[in-house]
Amino acid sequence: MKLSTSVKTALIILGALVLYFGARTIFAGARPETTAATETPLFSVVARTVGPQLWRDEVLIRGRTQALRKVTMRAETSGMVEATPAEPGAIVETGAPLCRLKIDARQAALEEARAGYAKARLDYEAAAELAKEGFRSETAVAAARAALDLAKANREQSEVAVEKTTIQAPWAGVFDERLAEIGDFLNVGDPCGVIIQQSPFLVVGAVSERDVVKISKGDRGVARLASGETIDGAVRVVAKAADPSTRTFEVELEVPNETGALRDGMTAEFTVFVDRSEAHEIPRSALTLNDEGRLGVRLVGAGDVVVFAPVNLLGESVDGVFVSGLEGAVRLITRGQDFVAQGQKVAVVSEEAAG
Repeated sequence: MKLSTSVKTALIILGALVLYFGARTIFAGARPETTAATETPLFSVVARTVGPQLWRDEVLIRGRTQALRKVTMRAETSGMVEATPAEPGAIVETGAPLCRLKIDARQAALEEARAGYAKARLDYEAAAELAKEGFRSETAVAAARAALDLAKANREQSEVAVEKTTIQAPWAGVFDERLAEIGDFLNVGDPCGVIIQQSPFLVVGAVSERDVVKISKGDRGVARLASGETIDGAVRVVAKAADPSTRTFEVELEVPNETGALRDGMTAEFTVFVDRSEAHEIPRSALTLNDEGRLGVRLVGAGDVVVFAPVNLLGESVDGVFVSGLEGAVRLITRGQDFVAQGQKVAVVSEEAAG
């Protein structure tokens, strides 16, 4: 059968198409596959290594300075003041005279008592010698001894009466205030002046029920005066009973005052360093919350995987906060912690490199 020209042309075109698509299929199967999935880049976080350090809790107490010993010296006998040797504000030693009263008849009574004692001693010694030779009885010797003892007591009583006319400093300190002048008549118990022990001194304040349980005798403290000066000291007393009106407990910090810079009744505050423990100092911005609302930080763990670590706030510092709950040196995420989750692998950049 003889084909027409148009049929021949159609068969030629069909054959060409079959050959084209067959060759394409063969060569397409020989190509390497290039449809592998492209990997997703890791999220980058900035981290720093933070190690534990010694930390002590602090209790801030506001109060006042107070003399450890402050005494008003009073007359132990009556008489007129004839001298006031100590000047107000002067530093006096133990036994220094503060006020002197007129001795008056007390001196005569002392001389009489001394003479009576001397005579009684001679009488006793004579009676004892005569008793050895048999010229005095034991009864006579005993009577002489009794008379001697009585004379000695009278002499000592007169000496004490004279000594009491001088009011003396009981210990070294500052004669703070004179309360009697020359010519004043003092009865027993009337004041001569006030003496204050210069060193050590106290800084006294009150703390709440919550804070008093933290403080113990001997804890170190630092007092700050209104002038800005600071003085180291130690807790001397922690009250066992609360003030009925304020329900607070008094705390006394003992501090040195060799220079006399402290004065009784000055406004002051002091810090007592209490609980000692290990803590991590971190930036406040590193704190975050997990899905349950627990306060903590996010760390870079093994394999650069994010780990959430709960922490407890202990206190503040100039550079951030102190927290407990972390162990050893940790890699703390300081930037990007709010955009990553527990178990997520991250790319870590150090703070030094991040700038």
